[in-house]
Order: sequence, then C-alpha cells, then structure tokens
Amino acid sequence: MPINAKVQPSLARKLLIPLVLLLFLLTTSIIQAQQPVFRIGVLDDPLGSVSQGARLAVQRLNASGGVVGADGTAFRLELVTQATDDLQTAVANIQQASVIAVLGPADNGTVLNNLGLLQGLNVPILTTAIDDTIIARDTSDLIFRIRAQEVLLGRGLANYLIDELGESNIVTVQMDVASTAGVVGFTTALAEHGVRPSRSYLLDDNTTVEDLVEQISTTNPGVVVVYGPPATASILYGELRSSGWGGRFAYNQADSTEFRASVPFERLTGVISVTTWSYSSPTRASERFVLDYIGAYGEIPDPVAAAAYDGIRLLATAIGNPGTLTQNLANLDAVRGVQGELSTSELLVGELSNNVAVTELGAFGAPELIVRYSGNTMVVDTEDEEPIATQVAQATFTPAPTATPDSPYLIVTRAVQNVRSGPGLNYDIIGQLQEGDTAQVIGANIDFSWVVISFRGGQGWLSRGILDLFGNVNQIPIIAPPPTPTPPPATATPTAEPFADVVIVGVTPNRLVIGQPFTVTVTVRNQGALAAGGFAIAATFEPGSVYAAVNLPGLAPGQQANVTLTGLLTGATGPRNVVIVADLNNQVNEGIAGEANNDDYIYSYVADNSTLTPGGLGSITLAPGSTINLDGSTDDLLWTGTDLVAQNGAQIYLLSGFTSLDQIHYDVISTTTNASPINVTLLTNAFIGLRTDTGNQKRGVIRVDGAISGGNLTIAYRVYN
Repeated sequence: MPINAKVQPSLARKLLIPLVLLLFLLTTSIIQAQQPVFRIGVLDDPLGSVSQGARLAVQRLNASGGVVGADGTAFRLELVTQATDDLQTAVANIQQASVIAVLGPADNGTVLNNLGLLQGLNVPILTTAIDDTIIARDTSDLIFRIRAQEVLLGRGLANYLIDELGESNIVTVQMDVASTAGVVGFTTALAEHGVRPSRSYLLDDNTTVEDLVEQISTTNPGVVVVYGPPATASILYGELRSSGWGGRFAYNQADSTEFRASVPFERLTGVISVTTWSYSSPTRASERFVLDYIGAYGEIPDPVAAAAYDGIRLLATAIGNPGTLTQNLANLDAVRGVQGELSTSELLVGELSNNVAVTELGAFGAPELIVRYSGNTMVVDTEDEEPIATQVAQATFTPAPTATPDSPYLIVTRAVQNVRSGPGLNYDIIGQLQEGDTAQVIGANIDFSWVVISFRGGQGWLSRGILDLFGNVNQIPIIAPPPTPTPPPATATPTAEPFADVVIVGVTPNRLVIGQPFTVTVTVRNQGALAAGGFAIAATFEPGSVYAAVNLPGLAPGQQANVTLTGLLTGATGPRNVVIVADLNNQVNEGIAGEANNDDYIYSYVADNSTLTPGGLGSITLAPGSTINLDGSTDDLLWTGTDLVAQNGAQIYLLSGFTSLDQIHYDVISTTTNASPINVTLLTNAFIGLRTDTGNQKRGVIRVDGAISGGNLTIAYRVYN
C-alpha cells in the first residue's frame, strides 16, 4: 500500500499533462470554429502572384488572431480563389461565396474588357492592373487600383532621367500595340518637364529591329526608352550595343527574368527600369515580406505579389474602421505597406497606391533600387525602425514541420484538401487538411502523382498537383496503392419530371442614347418540355434606374418570341450591365433548375450621348495636306503626311485601354488633354480623343484604320452633340 500511495500521484500527474494539452487543443479548435469569417475573392490562378501574395498576408493575419472589426469582433479571413480562364464562371462562383471584396484580375485587358461583370459583384474590386483608363471608366466607385497607374510610372522614369541625370535627348521605342499606354504615359510625363522625345519609333510590319538600330545609331540619342516584349527588347538592346551606341538604355521590364536571361551578362549593368515595387527596397516592411515570401514559396516575389499582399492589409485596416468597406478603403491614412506608405485619403478616388521605384541592373545583373517616388515626390528612406535581423525568426509564419529540413514535407495550398484511402478520386475520403497545414511525406505512388502521409493511425493519400512539396524528394519510398474499392451497384436514374423553362437568349442593341427614348429588343425562349403560361420580362436600366417590363401570354415548348422594353435614360455615359429577368413573378412552374436561371442573363451595353455625325459613325481618307471639318464649323484636323495636327483650337490625344470604337463613350473623352501633333509612328490602330475647334468645341473620337508615312490617312470618327 505505501508503494501504491507513492505511485498514484505520479501516475495522476502523467495523465494530467496530456489531458490539459488535449483540452487546450479542443478549446482552441472550438474557438477557431466559432470565430466569424470574412471571405475575400481572388481572381487569379491558384499559383499566380495575386493568389500567393494574398495567401501569405491572410495566413499571417490569421496567425496573429485575425482582423478586428469596429465593434471589437475578431474575424478570420478566408480566400476564395478562382482562375480567370472562364471569367463569367469565376465571378459567379465568387458571388455565391458571399465575399466582402475581390483581389484581381492582374491583367489590364481582362479588367478593361470585363468592367461591368466585375462591377456586378457589388463589392470592392482591388486590381493590380495599371492601365490609366481603368478608374476613369469605372462608374460604380467599386474598382480600386493597388499599384501605381501607368502615367505615374512614366512620371517616375521621366523625373529620374531629367531631374537626376540631366538627360533631355531622349527617344522612345514602342515594340507592340499593347505598350501604347506605357509610351503615352512616359511622353505625357516628359511634356510636364517641357521635353519632347527627339524621335518616336514604332516596330511594325514595315520595320525591323535592324532598321531601328540603324536609325537610333544615326541620331545617337542620350537615352533610349523602350516598351514592349522582353524577348524583342533584349534583341534591340544587344544590337544597339554591338553597333557602338553608348547611351543609357531604359526598359520598363528590365527586372524580368526573361529579359535578363536573354542579354549577355557583361551587358546587363546599367540598364534602367521603372516598376511599382522592387524586392531590393530597403524598408523594413518590404524586407520582411521578401523573407516571408521566399520562406513560403521558395521564390522571389514580384510587384504584383507585393501589391496583393498590401491589398489584404488595406482591407484588414478598413474592416477595423466604422462605415462601409468601400468608403473606408478610400479614406485610409499612413498605412505602412510593402510598396511604401499608403495614404488613400490623399489620392484620387479608386487609387490605393502612388509608389514608384526606379531601378538599375547592378554588376551581377540584379535590379538595385536607385530612387523611390510617392507620386511626384522623391522618397528618402530613413532608419526609423529597428533592424530586421532581430526579427527574421518571427517573420516566417509557415509552421515548421516535425521533420528535419532534408526530410520531405508538404504544405496544403488549398482552403481544404481531401485525404483519401488511396491514390485516386475513386478511393474514399478519410479526412481533410486545411490551407497551411504541413505533414511529413512518407511515400508516393510510382508516377509521383499522389503522396502518402501518416494519418489517424494509418496512411492517407493526397494529390501531388495541388500542394507544395519541400525537401529531398529522392528519398521518398514508393508505396503500393491499396486495392481499388468496389463501386456500389448501379441504380436506375429516375426520369426527370418535365417542366417549362423560360430563358433570355439575346438582347439588342449594344448602345443606348441618353436623353432619347430607347427600345431594347429581348428574345425569350421556352426551352422546357411543357408549355409556359403568361409571364413577365423586366429589367432596370442605368443610368437613371429606369424600370421597364412587358407581359407575354405564353410560349409553347421550343417556341421563342421577341418583346420590347422601352424607357428614357438620364445620367452619366459609360458601359453598363443589367440583369434581364425572365418570369419576373415566378408565374411559370419551371422546376428547381428552371427557377434558378430566371435572372442569369446579363445585358451589356454602352449608355452614350447622341451624335452629330450622320448615322452615328463617319469615315474618310485624307491625302497629305488635306484638312477635315468634323462639326460643321472650321477645319479641325490637318494630315501632313507625317503628323495629324489639330487646327483652330481643336485638341487631340491618344486614348489607351480600348480595343474597339464601341467601348469609347462621351464622358471618357478629356476636354483638356492635348498631344497635337501626333506622329504617324503612333497612329497605326490608334484611338484618338478629340475636342473640335473653338467655334463648337464638340467632343469626339477617331479610330485610325490606316496610316502611311507620306501617304494617305484613313479614319472612322464619331462626334457628339
């Protein structure tokens, strides 16, 4: 008994310790499960820069307790990531997830061509696209840009070349149509300094790189500023140096791996670039981000990842303030971001960053930060924070695996990943892992498409393609898969009950005139198996929230009919997207699937002002020396054979970000910008904003359909009342 009396307390203590730990883990899990969640959508490939930057920020925030709302409630953040291959489906999936905001898309064209679709989410959209026209074309105040716009990049480069280096003999080279916005932004910035490019070159079907090299070498400028694809830019740079030209070379993508890999190592030094952020930035926030990113993904982050990381931090800050999220994003002060200080209250509506970095390739070919700008102001970095070296161990949020660094381990990159009993979707799901979870890899199948972990006392299999794997994979043993499970016996598929199904299959036209009665023709079809009785079609058109509806007596199976909706729009011009609702009051029994698609049709159109041009669109071919009067007053334009020149107080400038004349509307045309004359090298496939002569001062737009140096100029044009 005495022996037992001594042993029992010892056993009790041994049992108590794991019990306390178990209770702690259970309590933590319950608290986390009960913690409310804010979901943020991401329109990007799961392994894209926007996704990876956002994922890193979310995991760091959640690891520190989440974000705190204005009422003191703590929230966890979750990402809903959708690739943009099928943007409509991606947006629909994100909408169903009840997100509070969306990051992405990153591509200029994707954003510009789908503004209405994105606005339809009715939450703040934080994009990393930098085209100057994105915010100008947004009529919802829901689109935010989390990187400095193209014109600020041009201004930063111009400031550095002119103010810091004293250069003025500058030529520009545009190597593709997609670079128009960059060239326009830079030349606009030069004009602010009273400098015009000595020459502007364009690589087109009639010009080769060798032609450009010969022309540039002959004029011998002090600086060549290039915009275009890295592969072509690297060839031009190499040929220029081989020709003996010794001036400065500036290229907006010089930091890219593709450009640096295509240029001989000894020629990389000194190439100038401009970007929204450089990983060589010396601020503590930037250095911590770089270390965390490398630790998480094993690669160096790019400017898009940095902007996405900042976007999550801005959302977290905005959540903590009273008011709407959209208003809070536009009124933040001195948020310390990776890109620099973010004071959105001092910027134009929709802009979240005005930070620009000018870099120069160093002796070993890596970009070195030369100067940073906040808008038009040079930023002087100061040592106002403790050195980062003391914080490195705390900066990496990724949980350390129990294995040694050489032992292979995995990190789950999806919100949830199924663990299965074998290597295939036909095996049973035996559990799940969450995003950020780690596990030691103990085996794999023979083609390495599935890996094995120890899971709940047995083996669990995870698909290799949707997780990150680290460590020495050569030592992972091959494990034979368990027997394939026997599928359950097939059951007869019940015959679906027939229903009517009313859907919208088409709507015209694609342009409505503000201030004039409109007629919209809607084609509606019954694609179901039963006849549809009477029902209504309706929509609310913008601007002006004009409600219109019409009743149909019914449709037989397979029958379709055209109906018209009419009204009068009032308000600002711009692209619009409205839902045309079929069976407005659910009068037709359409079954579950049929009822669900009644509001699926999104009608996209441009609301625009009336035109002075007969038929809405005119066209003309001008010979060298010819003028044209577009508004019934005096001549507005002169074609010299090399330049398009505004006459009698008219104004012209290049429009960027548009792929068709139909996208351009009255309110997007500036009444103050003037870039006359415009050289033929910039005219091919260009869109030009116009204000006619001082007599009438009408707004208009021109599409250049053909421009031959020394020859004819062919244009299509629209002039507004």
